[in-house]
Amino acid sequence: MIPGIGTETETLLASFLRPEITDLRPELLVVRPFTLLAAQDPEARKLGIDCTGGGELSVVVTDPNRRLGNIRVQSAGKNNVIFFDNENWGGNCFANIRILGSDCLLVFNSIGDGYVAIGDLLMRSNGQVLFWGTGATAVGLSIEMEGNERGTVIGDDALISNGVWIRNYDMHAMHDLRTGAQINRPPCDTVIERHVWLGQDSLLLHCERVGMGTIVGARTMLKGDVPPRVVAAGAPGRVIREGISWGRHPYGMTDAERESIGMPALTQR
Repeated sequence: MIPGIGTETETLLASFLRPEITDLRPELLVVRPFTLLAAQDPEARKLGIDCTGGGELSVVVTDPNRRLGNIRVQSAGKNNVIFFDNENWGGNCFANIRILGSDCLLVFNSIGDGYVAIGDLLMRSNGQVLFWGTGATAVGLSIEMEGNERGTVIGDDALISNGVWIRNYDMHAMHDLRTGAQINRPPCDTVIERHVWLGQDSLLLHCERVGMGTIVGARTMLKGDVPPRVVAAGAPGRVIREGISWGRHPYGMTDAERESIGMPALTQR
């Protein structure tokens, strides 16, 4: 599917390529022409990648002549791969990435002229996958991932505001003092489906899913599963309104946006 990735990582990626997340399908990745670079190569630096650390990191791009932006990567593990579908990029991706594990895969689909700022992406374990959907944008996002073969998924056309954090685990162990048993759950996959709006300073902590079209209010703390096409707000977050979604234009939602989240168009065609 993508050069340099193992079977288990490929299987994990394929499991995320579902209609409620993205239009991308595994067969579409197979037919694309790629250029494969070592992250420390001068050609990668010309694209805007500054790689440090002693790990093995490959960079796969669809246009070797189009700048990505400014992307700093610290790679400590082996057999890690970052893929960029950058044929139509405007060069507006800014990210700080730390990869501590091995066999990790990061997939960035086309953002066009959109803007993506990832203040900190920390991949702690082996075989982890980050998937960034087509047209998804972020003003200021940080992600911390724990657990082997776990994924964080940002669906197509997601809108992520400033100060948003995604963590797929509780960060520290919590114990029942009477029995000594650890009571918090293991790390999970975090799936943000297509056309989701995460409000400013929201925190997704051990959140398994935010359904397509959903709006998450500013400073909301989410756990668990949030259904599609709702407004969720508060700390802890809860659904406060159903049958709601949003549009990128300040004054309306397009028919294409409605159809992307499973709703009929309003305009007669």
